[in-house]
Amino acid sequence: MKRRLNILCLLVMIVISYSLIESLYYFSVGFNAGVEMSQTPEGIKQAMTMKPIAVAPSSFSQFPDSVYNEKTHTYVPALYGQLVVSVPVQTSTAKMLMNSFVQMFAIAMSVVAVIMFIQLIVSINRSRIFEWRNVRRLRWLGGALILHYLCMLIPLLMAGREVNEVFALRGYTLHQSDLASILTLVLGIVSLIVAEVFSIGLKMKEEQDLTI
Repeated sequence: MKRRLNILCLLVMIVISYSLIESLYYFSVGFNAGVEMSQTPEGIKQAMTMKPIAVAPSSFSQFPDSVYNEKTHTYVPALYGQLVVSVPVQTSTAKMLMNSFVQMFAIAMSVVAVIMFIQLIVSINRSRIFEWRNVRRLRWLGGALILHYLCMLIPLLMAGREVNEVFALRGYTLHQSDLASILTLVLGIVSLIVAEVFSIGLKMKEEQDLTI
């Protein structure tokens, strides 16, 4: 039983680590691209207008676009899901700094989640499972994951609102929330649920001990 629990914990750890690595990767890609583009005035202007967007087709029965297939040398119908577009949205330096701070905070929350989960695994391996410290760790884990999701979602929604005012794509609607991984939110909520289950079990155990 303990072996199976360790395997499940390892799988969850892999998922959380992947989310952290993914956040670090995209942050570094965006940062490096910004540094390269800021070398010239034209690059700075272009960097200020580049926005990632997620789109969904208005109808799945029609393919409004096509892409070139180099294997068959023909154009094939296609639907776009995510794009990076250059739109005339003027983003202030303060807003850019705030977005960078929010992204760094999201990464910090991912690190906190990984640390809490490692401590939880270590405690389980030492047969210290039903303890209040583990309840607190699960709550920290859930809170950190939920905050990470919100820190990724809020800037996307703000950017989407700006893009909607100056950009429209025929046959598509914008869905900026799709750019944030819903898996992080689900894991956070599950962690809080497990924490409450542990808490209820511990309270029942303490009441039984007092009764005896």
